[in-house]
Amino acid sequence: MASPLGIAILTALGTGALVLLLARTLGPRGWMDLPSRRKAHGQPVPRVGGLALLVALLVARATGGLHLGLSYLEWSVVAGMGALGVLDDRFNLRARWKALMGLLVAIPLAAVHTLELLQSGRNMTLFGLDIPDHGFVYFPLLLLWYWGIPQAYNLIDGLNGLSLGFSCLLLGALSLGPGALLGSGSAPLWGALTALLLLNYPKARHFMGDAGALALGTLFAILVMERALPVHRGLGFWLMAYPILDVSTVVAIRRYCGRPLGQADRSHLHHWLLERLGGRAWLVTPVLLGLAALPMTRDLAWPHAKTISSLGFGILVLLAARVFIDKAILKPSSAFVPRQEPTHAFLNEPSGTHQQAS
Repeated sequence: MASPLGIAILTALGTGALVLLLARTLGPRGWMDLPSRRKAHGQPVPRVGGLALLVALLVARATGGLHLGLSYLEWSVVAGMGALGVLDDRFNLRARWKALMGLLVAIPLAAVHTLELLQSGRNMTLFGLDIPDHGFVYFPLLLLWYWGIPQAYNLIDGLNGLSLGFSCLLLGALSLGPGALLGSGSAPLWGALTALLLLNYPKARHFMGDAGALALGTLFAILVMERALPVHRGLGFWLMAYPILDVSTVVAIRRYCGRPLGQADRSHLHHWLLERLGGRAWLVTPVLLGLAALPMTRDLAWPHAKTISSLGFGILVLLAARVFIDKAILKPSSAFVPRQEPTHAFLNEPSGTHQQAS
């Protein structure tokens, strides 16, 4: 009889192989991300990697290989956000409509988890301060969490392997942290993330697209809240510190400059680092992931783990402040690009006609 470790490895390899097969099969016939002034790639790149990942995860869940402890409602919300991403990848939805639909999908999840929190007697903290355990407080906070984290995930998905690498960091923190919050049942998720990461770093061959970013953002928003909260009442913030700071910086810059919040620009932390490091995307991704990992050490059994976590958060705050000063005050024009044609399209071309992005 195969050992649990052997079964976990086989399921991870099987899910990863399914992701690669779907991406390579659907890619040449699917949505294409076209070059633009705001993007670094020079040739059209398929953006069906996220759809392949979502399908592979749902197959693994249906066949009993994926055990994350999510309810049918939670999986429905993940699939719903993935479907929203598919529509956006296909039809280039307006930001306001995408945000509204994301909010509607998040409402039932926030309502159910509010009731669960009140019944469990657990409470949450933020920077050591207790959050009042009342439904009128929990519901808007959870709604903001389940709506905002997927949107933030989508925003950091702008550099080769960045959001996928961040997903691996989160999965590692939940799997290796106190209490081993996720066990061998997460092996298919490891396999799917690794396979798609291989297609996106250091060179991008199949972008994840909004389908993958929104689905993964929703999945990890649920996992962090459901698994990390019982261990540390404020751990969710430290795990998600990087995307929270990134989206806060972007919103602050756009508000300060009087630009629409839904207008795409180059005001993200990865854009600023990309400019400072001479366009070396292969270097920016590990630098940012290293910074993002530091706040996650909050509850690890390491010497001075909390000090390392606070230091990492402080570095991210300083980086965000520097980006705001440069992009909003000193050189506001550098953050924005003129409106142009949509940066993705649906092409139906023979397999093998698309060149690899650099």
